Amino acid sequence: MKYYCLLFMLCLSTILIAQEDNLTQTVRGTVFDRDTRQPMIGVTVFIHESEPLIGAATDIDGNFILKKVPVGRIMVSATYTGYKTYLSENINLNSAKELVLDIQMEEAITEILGEEGGVVVTAKSKPNQALNPMALLSTRSFSVEETQRYAGSIADPGRMAMGFAGVQASQDNNNDIVVRGNSPIGVLWRLEGVDIPNPNHFARRGSSGGGISIFSVSMLSNSDFSTGAFAAEYGNAFSSVFDMKFRKGNNKNREYSIRAGMLGLDFSTEGPFGKTNNPDGNGSSYLVNYRYSTLGILSQMGINVVNERTSNTFQDLSFNLNFPSKNNKSIIQLFGIGGVSSEIETAVADTSEWVFLDDKMETDFITNMGIMGLSHTYFISDSSYWKTTLSASGDKVVFDTDTVNTLFLPGKYSEETYTNSRIALSTFYYKKYNSKFNLKTGLIASNLNFNYFHNKTYKNELVMDASGSTFLLQPYAQIRYQPSDRLTLTSGVHSLFFTLNNTYSIEPRIGTKYKLSNKTNISLAYGLHGQVLPIGSYFTEVEIQGIPTKVNEDLDLLGAHHAVAAFEHFFPKNLHLNVEVYYQYLYNVPVVADANRTFWLLNERDGFAEEALVSEGKGRNYGIDITFEKFFSNDLFFLLGGSVYNTEYKAFGDTWYNTRYNGRYATSLMAGKEFNFSKERVLQLSFRNILKGGLRYTPGDLEASRLAREYVPNESLSYSEKVADYWRIDLRVAYRKDRPKFAWTLALDVQNATNRQNVRDEIFDPIEEKFIFRNQAGLIPVISYQLDF
Repeated sequence: MKYYCLLFMLCLSTILIAQEDNLTQTVRGTVFDRDTRQPMIGVTVFIHESEPLIGAATDIDGNFILKKVPVGRIMVSATYTGYKTYLSENINLNSAKELVLDIQMEEAITEILGEEGGVVVTAKSKPNQALNPMALLSTRSFSVEETQRYAGSIADPGRMAMGFAGVQASQDNNNDIVVRGNSPIGVLWRLEGVDIPNPNHFARRGSSGGGISIFSVSMLSNSDFSTGAFAAEYGNAFSSVFDMKFRKGNNKNREYSIRAGMLGLDFSTEGPFGKTNNPDGNGSSYLVNYRYSTLGILSQMGINVVNERTSNTFQDLSFNLNFPSKNNKSIIQLFGIGGVSSEIETAVADTSEWVFLDDKMETDFITNMGIMGLSHTYFISDSSYWKTTLSASGDKVVFDTDTVNTLFLPGKYSEETYTNSRIALSTFYYKKYNSKFNLKTGLIASNLNFNYFHNKTYKNELVMDASGSTFLLQPYAQIRYQPSDRLTLTSGVHSLFFTLNNTYSIEPRIGTKYKLSNKTNISLAYGLHGQVLPIGSYFTEVEIQGIPTKVNEDLDLLGAHHAVAAFEHFFPKNLHLNVEVYYQYLYNVPVVADANRTFWLLNERDGFAEEALVSEGKGRNYGIDITFEKFFSNDLFFLLGGSVYNTEYKAFGDTWYNTRYNGRYATSLMAGKEFNFSKERVLQLSFRNILKGGLRYTPGDLEASRLAREYVPNESLSYSEKVADYWRIDLRVAYRKDRPKFAWTLALDVQNATNRQNVRDEIFDPIEEKFIFRNQAGLIPVISYQLDF
């Protein structure tokens, strides 16, 4: 490993002495009203603090163009009478790609007269403000640059979010999202307004995490991440929401990007349909990205993401095609994303080294997912629009294990195959009645199809064999009312109707935000959130009088009450403090109908129920999340996040127990600095330190485990033990160089730079007949080179 680091530093020191160029680039885009999506005419758009001032006014279609903007860090500002001043994040403008922006401007409520009698709006947009106007707290937007800037993120939104307060990292080689002590089962992923399957390679069965995100940063635009008390349009989730957006391709010029590194190759292309720089074109564009990766390069370096016997490959394809009408009355969008991945683990080659069952075990872990959507947005009037999206999606997980010497049976040791497909219609109507009152109402209708099989051959036990189809209907309505610039109120209701067993949930949501001053806010929110169980849990088969019987078909929907109170203050010099206190009460969680049992479905990391359950379990999460950060400015940023929390559950009895995720505390410090040798040559350094309480586990019952030949917990000691605290340091070094017509970046990301062997879990080995602890991945370095042209 040290030789690769020396090679990287040698390359870096060589290129630091390259000559400078005075390079410029074009900044253009469209300005529109945040609520109505209507283009705004006559908006003044300019480069913040540019000398001489570089600016322009938007035309009749809301478009603007700023030419000959010096490359490097810039901020774009927009002003318009009666609207809050817009100020972008600190953006890196490079020489190879035009910067194309969609600027959302928010109409102001309170206005004051200036000295000349004109109207002046004093309020400004805030960094990382939620894109969704209905989200008042527990939501922040994040940019593509953040997913790259934060050390250890490896351009993965899930890994990036691990640095936020309230999010607890759990593993080195997975991006599972544990938010405020909630199971990853409760995470909702949404793309372009459509609920999608788990968007990860090596996806977990029945959960939301995986090895690495299928999303490529080349495709993403600014998106929202919510940690509680969600807006009413979000349903079928109780933990958190990723509301992902694709950016539009350049509609004037063709541009390309190539990324090569230890994780593989990544290629993207974008441009207009038809001729470039065509003034008669209608603005249609395409954006396509393909990524092919093998982790074999890391293995050849002696660095194993899983272990030395495991090989991993994956590839994915994403696209976003946009077709606005010439009269700007409608937009047609065709988008999609798909990925396939394979993880093959072989047995230890030397049979003399076989000690544990795992040594002679072979595993095939294959996951596929894909979604394609066609949307149509129609602008009914200057104050309302209607958007409809029809999508088709599917995913498949295969997890087969076998022993090379047929230790138990001549067939496979265990077989699991889970296949899902979905046809969904999502439609909503948005109306802005005036600057104070907005309405959004819609429906998400999904036809769910499934085919599940799980056979524990080594026990001659058929756990699941089911196929079928059902519907999930989600009507919702929400309003936002601002009686003054200081006070904002939101209210709404979301409903779930699940036809598989005719269960439903009516979920009220309400929130309020009050501005004590232009720099200080307080907020309150409450929401009831329901979710369908992982589908396989409804089809568990248990033998009753020798007959395989589905015992969980009548389980109810999960439910969770969320209550959040927040305090927010913006200090000078781009400093920001946010404090949130929360309480969550969970009910209808599946448990075993036995007061002596402590099984609680949400303690399971993945998979589905394997025994008869009832919807009688309870849970409670409460704590405080604190974020103190400096938004990127003056070439520096930091984000310090801390959480103190408690998460407990109650099974069929009356006793409260710790959940698996009750680590009690979590901290994260991220910071970075840029060194500008010129505007065309920039060195980036950043790090992230994560320290949190370890995951809990239930000690095993040795005699029961020997009889069952698998791990059997001692439920009288449910989650009473805790592995060592989780600690990880991530580092990032990157050098960016702009040249005429192209730009490149050389980067080194090191996850777990100290190579600390964090404990993963405890398992039972049936050969040695004892319990053993498994460690996580350890140090993972990722070198990459990106070329934009």
